[in-house]
Amino acid sequence: MFYNEPLEISTAVWIKMLQDKEVTTENDLKILKLVYESKNHEIRASEIASRLNIPHHGPINLQISRFSKRVIHNTGVQPPLRKDGKPRWWHVPFLGYEKSGRFPWIMRPELVIACEEIFGQNDTEFVYSVEVSREDVSSLTEGTVRQVFVNHYERNRRARKICMNHYGSKCVVCGFDFEKTYGPIGKDKIHIHHLVPLSEIQKEYEVDPIRDLRPVCPNCHFIIHSKREPFTIEEVRRMMLGK
Repeated sequence: MFYNEPLEISTAVWIKMLQDKEVTTENDLKILKLVYESKNHEIRASEIASRLNIPHHGPINLQISRFSKRVIHNTGVQPPLRKDGKPRWWHVPFLGYEKSGRFPWIMRPELVIACEEIFGQNDTEFVYSVEVSREDVSSLTEGTVRQVFVNHYERNRRARKICMNHYGSKCVVCGFDFEKTYGPIGKDKIHIHHLVPLSEIQKEYEVDPIRDLRPVCPNCHFIIHSKREPFTIEEVRRMMLGK
């Protein structure tokens, strides 16, 4: 089962909660930072305990439960509930699922962005296979080539955020909305398409996130790049209309 219930706490409120020392203690921050810095912001309580040199995960569960109760007390928001009506406290800051007797936590997207403000950006954010992220808060330069197995063009996370703030996170081609379809786990899950392919630019350049970028879903992005000279957004829209 995947625990994906929505929670009415915005990024701005999470930032306020993280900055309030009466709500978020130093121990809370240590745990949240470990979750934030984990791949896909996902980790198990037992893994957190191990990294903090705690012999059992019980104290981690208790710490998160206390943190969640303070968050709910200070926001007045309805916490996610079990079938018996009791609050599911861990589900306040996290989504989660059970697999092979283990229960990973996944940090809520709004809290991820709040942690980015508090802790700074990191290199562990989920990246679609066609994208490679680069931490760069000083400029919007993009296109730097680095050798992996093939040449990848590094993408600037700040530019991505500006693009999404302007256009939203729905696909501009077909209108698909990950969050509407899948719930909180789908929030801000979208590809960012360069109208002029980085592979054609062959150099570093100053990207304009509103002029040069568009949010598109993986399906439409795949079709856009299904020929050597990519289809335009308008061309793919016409395909969908059968024209």
